[in-house]
Amino acid sequence: MAKENVTLMCYWNGKITNGAQGITYEGAVPKPTRVSYETTHNQLLEKMYEITGFDQQQNKMKIICRYPACREFIPVPITDDESLDIVFDVARKPGTNCLELYLEREPTSIDSQVNITTQIHVDNQVTKPVCYDNQIVVDGDNCNANPDTFLDPGPSDKSVLVLQDQHRSEAIWAGEDPGVLTCRQRLGTMMREWQLDHRIRHFVVEAGFYGVYRIGFIQLDWPLVTALVERWRQETHTFHFTVGESTVTLQDVAVLLGLRIHGYPVTGSADLQWDDLCEELLGVRPDPSVLHGSTLKLRWLRGHFQHLPLDADAVTMRCYARAYILGLLGSLFADKSGSDVQLIFLPLLRDFKYARKFSWGSAVLAYLYRELCRASKKGASEISGPLMLLQLWAWERLHIGRPERFVAQEQDPVIPDGEVVKNKVQVSGVEMVNQETLAADPLGCRWRSPVIRRDNPQRALIFYRDQLDQQTYDQMIWQPYMSELLVSPADVCVRDQHVWRTIAPLICFDIVEWHRPDRVLRQFGLKQGIPMQCDTEVKIHAIDRRGRHHYNWKAYHQQYIKLWASQEKSIVTAEPEESTMHYHDPYMKWYRSITRRLITPLTQRPHKRIQPASGMSHLLVHSLTNIHNQCTATLGTFTSESGMQSLTNIQIMCTRVLQTIGEIRHLETIQAPTTTMAPPSPSQANDMEGLPLLIAQMPAKTKSLSMRGRGRAKGRGRGLATQQKAMELVITSQQLSPQVVVASYTTPSQSNDIHIEEPSTLNLEGPTAPAESVHPLEGETTTEKVLLYPHSGSEESPCLTQVESSDVTRHKKKPKFL
Repeated sequence: MAKENVTLMCYWNGKITNGAQGITYEGAVPKPTRVSYETTHNQLLEKMYEITGFDQQQNKMKIICRYPACREFIPVPITDDESLDIVFDVARKPGTNCLELYLEREPTSIDSQVNITTQIHVDNQVTKPVCYDNQIVVDGDNCNANPDTFLDPGPSDKSVLVLQDQHRSEAIWAGEDPGVLTCRQRLGTMMREWQLDHRIRHFVVEAGFYGVYRIGFIQLDWPLVTALVERWRQETHTFHFTVGESTVTLQDVAVLLGLRIHGYPVTGSADLQWDDLCEELLGVRPDPSVLHGSTLKLRWLRGHFQHLPLDADAVTMRCYARAYILGLLGSLFADKSGSDVQLIFLPLLRDFKYARKFSWGSAVLAYLYRELCRASKKGASEISGPLMLLQLWAWERLHIGRPERFVAQEQDPVIPDGEVVKNKVQVSGVEMVNQETLAADPLGCRWRSPVIRRDNPQRALIFYRDQLDQQTYDQMIWQPYMSELLVSPADVCVRDQHVWRTIAPLICFDIVEWHRPDRVLRQFGLKQGIPMQCDTEVKIHAIDRRGRHHYNWKAYHQQYIKLWASQEKSIVTAEPEESTMHYHDPYMKWYRSITRRLITPLTQRPHKRIQPASGMSHLLVHSLTNIHNQCTATLGTFTSESGMQSLTNIQIMCTRVLQTIGEIRHLETIQAPTTTMAPPSPSQANDMEGLPLLIAQMPAKTKSLSMRGRGRAKGRGRGLATQQKAMELVITSQQLSPQVVVASYTTPSQSNDIHIEEPSTLNLEGPTAPAESVHPLEGETTTEKVLLYPHSGSEESPCLTQVESSDVTRHKKKPKFL
């Protein structure tokens, strides 16, 4: 009998040493414990924290296994489920009694620990700060603590996206952009070279695959698919957009493809004689050169069943129908070879009426989830599977990447293309075409028409990535099918709607993936709350048919099959959503702390016509939001110490932003010019101490970069270096507030003065003594020299401008602020 548990000998509070037989542990007594072979990496970590008593908030656990190599024991870190499975394989070998684990801990950064108990009063309301890792959040947004946190793309709370270090977005942020994924799809070749004979069409309808056939071939947008993969998260089986989580659900499969979702799971045994099965159900025994295990060459299948004989009998037509459906399934469940079809589906096509009872929709969705999880990892270069479903889903729900449909003439939703209709009647709501019952098309068929891509005609990945980083609430359609569902769709598209919101495992032979509609309730018109912690069982993602060609998957996944059978007991419900979710909704506050906010690196400057702007927008919005929250928090409980700390954080924040975007030159400080003003009082002099004047220049007017990627070479470069307007600087001051210096800029194109009140210091080197005031005699004229730095990035010498003191004016009204 196989062992179900493994004994672990755990060592800590000692040190790892090297000996004649490899590594060993000294200075500690082992603590034995037992765990199941089904234990995940996260469960093992929790177990180790429990055994050692280490504080999980203050210590980071590192688990090292004493692993037997060829001649000695070597250290093998256990960092994920895959490495844990490798270690467990050693314990399964005969003669192995236990495993040795060495536990090391690293203290977390003290800077990341924030403890604030003071309540903040805002608008006569008491707001309690909430701490997410190293950030203090006031109503969900950054308030204080580390001023550099907004430069981090997230997540700040790492309890959900535990696989971030393995994700594709991590490589992109580090400057290792893998580029566009290769999308494997062969449906186009099949639809062009393998026409469906009208004599076997009713078999395709009977088996439930006519909707997939009617959609036909749709050109894939590889950069759009890649941009979606970059936001897919294996931990939640959802896309993490800026507006919240969204995903492809059973509803989308039913409505877009017309596949059944409520039925038997698509599974069975793989231990069959495949050549005998082909001879039985296809009528032809394939050559060994085209049959490898359960994979059959598509070219052989198409070559033998492309043309149905004119004198074909009923048995022959059934064989040809099975071959055609097998070709359709090979397109939906495409592998990365691009040239094979899987015979594991063939036994399910023995009887067409029985084949219709399977949940093909859930199997397609499981296959799509698995491919998205694989492609979202570092190092992935290609993706396959039902990518047509993914693209249709994106076109229905996202404004970004959606082309315009060019429909010169509406296509009939029932009549096949190019078929001459001799008789068309409707009997009990069912269309009869040439005495043949045909179902209405699924919703995905409306994208068969030609499309026009205006926003991104070149389909550049950097454009899609940048637009998704800046996605707004009005660019997401949470319920795109509401109006269409009221207009006579195919029956399979609206049947079994109660199953659309089930939390259940999706099964397709070796593949098991969890369906989590509780995280995307807005797609069903329900109010989204903070979801419960979910487990997509990362461990089962490593299970596939490689090396398991003779498994009975129905028996292997029996526990998940039972859960699928009880799917109606796990339907998620919630209150109806009455209005659009607000930015400060509790869910959105929580979501922004656990998600990856940006994919595009902040400093990315590609030498292309399309320039990403999401990073700049992120820096602007978040830095200003943080400054506002810092001021709000400080004004609520103002003390000299808190005020100084907030000003320091604001100063560092501004510095980091300017450093990131390469505009640090704007922080050049100059000596404050002498101005005519009354001597300050002692208290005012103290306030002015250490605050040198920083004169900020007005930005030059430049032509904004086009994000549409359009235009010709004509006029290229115009407006990018527009000549800077001449500026006249008038230094003014107020008698009542001599510590505040107001710089007033006027341009020839402006009739009114623009008054900008600037803080009197942004000196990074430390405080500077104030300039000595000079008080001229009455009627005396003095000349002051002010350095004006040009706005462009050139290293030209600063302009020297003379300002007569007779031009100095005093303004009675309060200065305006920009």
